[in-house]
Formats: sequence, C-alpha cells, structure tokens
Amino acid sequence: MNFIIATVVLILIIIFRYFLLAGAFWLGFYKSKLQSIKKRQIYDFLPDSSQQLYEIKWSMYTSIVFGLSGVVMGLLWQNNLTQIYLKFDQFGYWYLPASFILTSLVHELYFYWTHRWLHQPRIFKLFHKVHHHSVTPSPWASFSFHPVEGVIQALALPLIVLVVPLHPLVVLIYLTAMTISAVSNHLGFEILPQNSEKFLAKWFVSGVHHTQHHRYYRYNFSLFYPFLDVLFKTEHPQFSRDFRTVFDKKAK
Repeated sequence: MNFIIATVVLILIIIFRYFLLAGAFWLGFYKSKLQSIKKRQIYDFLPDSSQQLYEIKWSMYTSIVFGLSGVVMGLLWQNNLTQIYLKFDQFGYWYLPASFILTSLVHELYFYWTHRWLHQPRIFKLFHKVHHHSVTPSPWASFSFHPVEGVIQALALPLIVLVVPLHPLVVLIYLTAMTISAVSNHLGFEILPQNSEKFLAKWFVSGVHHTQHHRYYRYNFSLFYPFLDVLFKTEHPQFSRDFRTVFDKKAK
C-alpha cells in the first residue's frame, strides 16, 4: 500500500512540475506581445493546438514512468544500495556543486549514446518517432516520449546514484534543472543571448541546436553540452549560421 501511495504522490508531483514549468514558458513566450520575445522565435509558425495536445498526452505517460523510477530509486536508497547521503558536509561543501556537474557529465554520456541508439531505423520507428512527431516542438514536448523511451530516460539517475554520491538536495535541484533545460530546448524560442554562438552556445545546448535535431534527425544528439556532437562529428555544420539567423530575422 505504501508503495502505491508513494508512486501516486510522486507521479502527481511530476505532473504538477511539468505543467508548472512548461506552462510558465508557454505563457511567457507563446502568449507574449513583446517584440524582444518575438524576435527570438526560431520557427516561422508556432505549433498548433492539436500538436500540443499530442505532446501533453504522451508526456502524461512519461510522467507515470518517471514517478515509478523515483519510487524505485527511493527503495534502492532505503535498502542501502545507493550512494545517496544526508549530511551536507559529508564530502565537504565544495562537493555539492561538484557532484551536480559530475552528474550532468555522466548523464550527458548516457543520453548521447542512448539517443544515437534510438535513431537506429528500426528502433526509431518503434519508439523514438513519438518524440519526433514534433518537427517544430513546443515546450509541452519536453516529456513527450514513448513509454519505452521514457524508461530509458528514467534509468539515468537511478543508475548514477548507484555509483556517484549525491545529496537529496542536489538530486532535487538536478531534476528541476533538467526539466527546465528540456522545456527551454523544445520551446521554439532561443533563450541564449544574441551573438553567443561563439561562446555560450558552444558550451551549452541551445534552442536552435535542438531544433536542428528535430528538423534534420542526423545531427545534434546532445542533452546539455554539445561537446560529444563536436567530438563525434554529429553537430550540424550550419549551427552558427542558423543561430545568427534567428536574430537577423525581423520581429514577427
């Protein structure tokens, strides 16, 4: 019974966080009349309501999967099978931000290679095409996955805490940051500063970077940092041009 209650509560929390964060970006960008916002629009036309409802539907399935994975991680912790610790200074205060960065780098490796695998033709047709139904995704697409892909995504953090010591606060902040990143990269607006294609956008995945992935499929598989795309020559060759084009266009 406790397992069922914990699962339901966690699923509801994840759904709430999804609607809170995706909804905030949707309201702030899709409903804005400000030219300073409109000039950041990547697409010529924003996704219609039918596509957005499609994304929300699949995101609900993913939220269930994510909730289950959270409960599994909790059970692993209760049985002393994880490296989760409770004392803030157990490894020194410096380790808190360091563990956040380490987790993001390990997750980047996991995501990049599982993402490449999901683009194998047969696997793509079975699972990943649900996400790529959104050629021009909206913020609601941030969780829009087939349940099997949702499981693959959800396994990352439970696997990481088996070997990397993490404080629960770091886990919570990381999950929130991950959701914000997913929402902003599917937003359809570029939130990085103008002229940052030679600096910030070289180090962090941007809206334009992930939009190219949805348009061209064969490029830009990264999650947070594009260094693996650069290393394995999967970054779109015209990324810098497309980034500049967003700001060169007249405000819509």
